[in-house]
Amino acid sequence: MRSLVVDDELVSRSKLQKIMESFGHCDVVDNGDKAVLAVIRALNLDQPYDLILMDIMMPVMDGHEALQRIRKVEKERGVAPGDEARVLVISSLEDQKNVCRAFFRGLASGYLTKPVNRESILKAMQEISF
Repeated sequence: MRSLVVDDELVSRSKLQKIMESFGHCDVVDNGDKAVLAVIRALNLDQPYDLILMDIMMPVMDGHEALQRIRKVEKERGVAPGDEARVLVISSLEDQKNVCRAFFRGLASGYLTKPVNRESILKAMQEISF
């Protein structure tokens, strides 16, 4: 499995990277803009990400905007419906507005509330059929 971790907090990024490396290749970036570029690069190499773990609140470009741009890139590149990267949005925000925005505007696959651990990620991965 190829995964991408997107989080501006070093501790969270490192923790998520360690968890995801146990499943295969894992790239890590610290903001949404770099996430979009990483997705483009992966598609250019014909090595798309299977799973993206995306924080919502980040500088430069937040997770909501990054996810919308990633979905746009996938569509422009002809990624078939159902073959898009699955995205688990991770946030300290648990309010309904952010949850709805992640799912309905960004087409997120799942939503996790911080703090996350290996068990919560595994459960979310099972829920989205990984």
